[in-house]
Amino acid sequence: MIEPDFSDQVACNLTEHHLSEIVRSGISFDDVTRIRDENEVIGIAIPMCSEKDCFLAVLTNVICGSNNFSDRMTRICERAEEVHDVETTYSQLMDATIEYYAIMLVNRMLCNRCAHDKKSFSQIFSEPRVDRIVSFVRTLKESENVDFADVKMLEICCGNGMATIALHKMGFDPLCLDSDRCAICEGLEHGVFAPHRAIALDATELTRVFEAGSFDCVTGFMLGAIYPFNKELWGHIMSESVALLREDGVLLVTVHKNEEIAILKDILDELGMNGSIIDNRDDSGVYDQWIYLGRK
Repeated sequence: MIEPDFSDQVACNLTEHHLSEIVRSGISFDDVTRIRDENEVIGIAIPMCSEKDCFLAVLTNVICGSNNFSDRMTRICERAEEVHDVETTYSQLMDATIEYYAIMLVNRMLCNRCAHDKKSFSQIFSEPRVDRIVSFVRTLKESENVDFADVKMLEICCGNGMATIALHKMGFDPLCLDSDRCAICEGLEHGVFAPHRAIALDATELTRVFEAGSFDCVTGFMLGAIYPFNKELWGHIMSESVALLREDGVLLVTVHKNEEIAILKDILDELGMNGSIIDNRDDSGVYDQWIYLGRK
């Protein structure tokens, strides 16, 4: 793919540049592959060669959603000697794009160098914490009458996937994202994340990637650190998360400190969420001590 990272697909600047230059130059190709969702062109694959090898360069607007792409892709196809059509869907191409960058990331092809030695699974992941998450989420399901069955779930700030393991144990298949590429890479490396379900992406850009109302549930375990001085940042992240929830959708987040969850509740009250704070403290006093559970 033309863009160097998944987050670059949000703006599609390089894709935009290449499409414009190809159309402007009038260059023609022996053959191109047109990627279609029914009658809509959502991508194009063009044969290109570098000094080392030849490859198909894939240009798509499936994430950035630019309305200008279709016309230029059509003009490129009109000048090609042969056009091959690949039928797919928007969601399949989205999954493929996520998977492509995940594979590139875990194979160290998106980094200049890796500063981290691979650690064993037991060094990174805590089984007691996983079990505790499973326990309190199941308790919430009963005590708060929250139906998590067959939900389309987004997990923000997922880190390396500690909580994701618990969600998988309960039968959920969350789409996971975190701005820390090394954490996503670590989770991919240990098989915690499926490549098509893990994205290195800042949670402040959610609505630039996903449509409003796309998810039944948004979760985030051990968000933080949350202070009055960075309340605006967390306000942005919560606003983006709420926007992705369908009506009556569920937001479930946990933090370490009571002060942090109080700040989040103030933010979510202002966003129109109907939710409450749940005391989840245990003797260890470390992970997931305070919970916010709310509905849109």
